[in-house]
Amino acid sequence: MSTQRLLFVALLTVTSVACAGRKAAWQRDEHGGKTGGSSDVATLITEGDAHWAKRADPKEIRAAIAAWQQVVDANPKHLEALIRLTRGNYFLADGYLRDNEKEYLRTMDVAVKWGEKAVLASSAEFEAKMRSGTKFPQAVKLVGKDGIPAMYWYASALGKWAKRKGFAVLVGQKDNVKATMDRVLELDPNYFYGGPHRYFGAMYAVAPAFAGGDLEKSRTHFKKSIEIAADYVGTKVLWAQELAVKEQDEATFDKLLAEVLATPDDAIPDVKPEIAVEKQKARELIEQKDELF
Repeated sequence: MSTQRLLFVALLTVTSVACAGRKAAWQRDEHGGKTGGSSDVATLITEGDAHWAKRADPKEIRAAIAAWQQVVDANPKHLEALIRLTRGNYFLADGYLRDNEKEYLRTMDVAVKWGEKAVLASSAEFEAKMRSGTKFPQAVKLVGKDGIPAMYWYASALGKWAKRKGFAVLVGQKDNVKATMDRVLELDPNYFYGGPHRYFGAMYAVAPAFAGGDLEKSRTHFKKSIEIAADYVGTKVLWAQELAVKEQDEATFDKLLAEVLATPDDAIPDVKPEIAVEKQKARELIEQKDELF
């Protein structure tokens, strides 16, 4: 057995023993937070959404999160609020905390925790299976279409948190993330501008060959994501960052990032702040080019 494979097996053993770096909501004896509360839930959702509409400012994201948190305080299984909290914390970390390791990891972990609760709230069958000890990759197959946003943002947050934590944690969490995104891909490959394909494009590029990495599969998924939503530039940023760098393909790296920067911020009005963030990531990658190639 090669040295790389021996290392991989050892890391799998370590991460299995260490619970892959975190303990999920379904492993804890919890069924929600506080109950009750006299606040008008609909008003709080609207208030949070109004702040979220101005999410180019991280202060507005925090204000949105605070409003949605009050909804969950009143109703711990309010699915829409749980989904918003997952996505809100994810975007706060991914968009504005990338240079602050401690706060990035803390906030992305909060997103994962809300995501776990959102997936639980989206499917009584899934929750029952997880509480009874069923393995996650089997149980998540029971989540239906109502759980697509919960699964997508949970898996997105868990994948980025694990990647930043390091290779051992990433390996420990990869089966749960992949199983979740497999289910989203099965139910709606178009979700969030080809998001499931975008995820698998990155996953197959990041993983080493002995752990399932496949550069041709990566390219295929990235192309499918772009076919679904060519103006969602996050796909091109990930392709450049992960696949082009892995292949040391400078020409593709340059071409993709030039296309990203040429895309108007309002190419997709509903995600203008996200596109602005992705364009900033592109600028950062260009600045790092000499270190990447």
